[in-house]
Amino acid sequence: LEFRMPVPRSEELSDLAEVMNNMAEQLQQRISQITQQHSEQDAVLSSMVEGVIAFDMEERLININRSAATLLRINFEKARGKSIQEVVRNVGLQRFVEQTMASGDATEGFITLVDEVERFLQVHGSILRDEQRRPLGVLVVMNDYTELRSLENVRREFVANVSHELKTPITSIKGYV
Repeated sequence: LEFRMPVPRSEELSDLAEVMNNMAEQLQQRISQITQQHSEQDAVLSSMVEGVIAFDMEERLININRSAATLLRINFEKARGKSIQEVVRNVGLQRFVEQTMASGDATEGFITLVDEVERFLQVHGSILRDEQRRPLGVLVVMNDYTELRSLENVRREFVANVSHELKTPITSIKGYV
């Protein structure tokens, strides 16, 4: 695309050469613009803490960021183009994707991943659409909810222990009164 045709002296050929040179320049600009947009998109996805994974309407993986690959223990370079059943070994996430496709609307839920440790994920799903609003696939955003859930359990246990420990002295005080 960097090559430019020399402009000959004949009018017809010079017009053709100029049109070809203009077309090559426009193509070069368009390709560089698309490459830049693709790089920006990859940079945004890779820097996100949330896991992002996209599937097409046949439930084949379109794109996945590093956070989602880490959460799901997936090699993200080898996963593209494979079906959800091959890539994700979690029935809860597979059903969530199917539910989002069937509903045609944004959905939310929680799924549990069991590996060495049990992890809880909050998942948001939405339909990917083209310019004519036809569905292209599903986008799933995953947040690791494990730490927050364990803190909630600690708080709940603390409140239960404190209320139990306070009941005994209060009962004794009532008895003495």
